[in-house]
Amino acid sequence: MLVSLAKAPAGKNADISKQNIRDQVYALLRERMHAGDIGAEHRLVDHEIAAELEVSRMPVREALLQLKSEGYLDGTSRGFILKRFAPEDIANMFEVRLLLEPPAATSACRHSSLEGLGRMTAAVQAAERAHRKSDMLEYMQANWAFRSAWVAMVPNEHLVQIINRLRDHAQAVRLATLKDEAFRAKSLAHTKLILDAFVRRDVDAVGECVAQNLREAAASYYAMQEALVHGQPADAHAEPRAKVGRRRKAA
Repeated sequence: MLVSLAKAPAGKNADISKQNIRDQVYALLRERMHAGDIGAEHRLVDHEIAAELEVSRMPVREALLQLKSEGYLDGTSRGFILKRFAPEDIANMFEVRLLLEPPAATSACRHSSLEGLGRMTAAVQAAERAHRKSDMLEYMQANWAFRSAWVAMVPNEHLVQIINRLRDHAQAVRLATLKDEAFRAKSLAHTKLILDAFVRRDVDAVGECVAQNLREAAASYYAMQEALVHGQPADAHAEPRAKVGRRRKAA
């Protein structure tokens, strides 16, 4: 079982408590999505999540609908699934990220703090441990922590919101690429280069390293999609474990 959320009491404060539960469920689902615990093979069913979290169904339903309205989920007749993006959508997202993230990273470098650099360093160390153990989910969490650390140092809040939204929508790409151990090795190498450039306050190197990492992610994703189209066997990696939602039944 996941965390047990507070149940809404009766009386005039019930609506406020219900709102709080919805927000908690929303945050929990986003966290599980970021960590890779919710993958393309999972269905999110409101009454199942409500039972698991020991809360009423309605705030769970509202949280799922909010995620759908924000473009993170698609609704089906049997629950919600991660939004599926067409290849053109993925290409467009990579194009926009390449336009926004390198200059955002250089701005973060100019405004970097010891605290932020410390969080980046800790995330790299966690990524190294996860890579040595071949633990994809732990690596994803460390990778997310690293990106969050430098994005938090970007002074333009509007830019941060756009980057975070695009990053969240690219979850399917992260799940696909980080399953591949060879790509994880490349990703870790680029992450170390980015950290080194931040520590040296080399803004030009920061921008180039972030751009190169995005290009590598795009190339890896397209290569995997090409392999699937041509029916090449997929690598045998462990499937993501879901703490919320159930796996979809085979059609």
